[in-house]
Amino acid sequence: MVRRGDAQTLSADVYGSLRAGILAAEFPPGARLLPGELAARYSARPGVIREALARLAAEGLTTLEPNRGFRVIEVSRQNIIELLELRRINEGAAIRLAVDHLDTEHEASILAAMHMLRAVEPGPQRAPTHRGFHRSLLSACPNKRLLRLCETLFESSELYRHWSAAALQRPAHVGGRNQDGEHEAIMEAVLAHDTELAVERHLLHLQRTVDLALEYIDARDAALAANQTLEQIDV
Repeated sequence: MVRRGDAQTLSADVYGSLRAGILAAEFPPGARLLPGELAARYSARPGVIREALARLAAEGLTTLEPNRGFRVIEVSRQNIIELLELRRINEGAAIRLAVDHLDTEHEASILAAMHMLRAVEPGPQRAPTHRGFHRSLLSACPNKRLLRLCETLFESSELYRHWSAAALQRPAHVGGRNQDGEHEAIMEAVLAHDTELAVERHLLHLQRTVDLALEYIDARDAALAANQTLEQIDV
């Protein structure tokens, strides 16, 4: 249930609760999002729910199908690969601009964000500090439209990252990956004003996250294929 208040506050609360539920995989990939059911769940009018779903669609977290309503986005190889390409282009550009405009205030915010990230154990509770660190890396970028686009792309990636890590039941530091080491390597390149190295390390960080998501896709598809084979045998 969301907080009570005026119409604007209620709309924001519903949107925030729905968004958090999708990112936490409370609503699985491809799940239908029925305004009537969600209205009862969040004690809100269907119109408020539809407004929230439309905002989430604009962020790429839901899709609207003609005559079928809203769904949580599907997880597919194509979606993941396209998202990587968009992040590579846009966040790469934002990092370049950020390094060009970096000052002591922004450097301090990056160091503080890294300190906060290291203080939180891996898991869903780490999402806000993880987001804060990545946001700090780009904070000196003067192009606000680009920053908003990067924020949206980051949130879509978080969706895949949470789903894949949970489904594979493997923390980020297992399997030879030191995620905080990757973060620190990007930070060091940014603070050294080494633009090309920062972009290169950032892309490597993104690619490793994508590899994990693709592993999840392969495992899911293999399980679906095995279930179909068993059903055929039973028939």
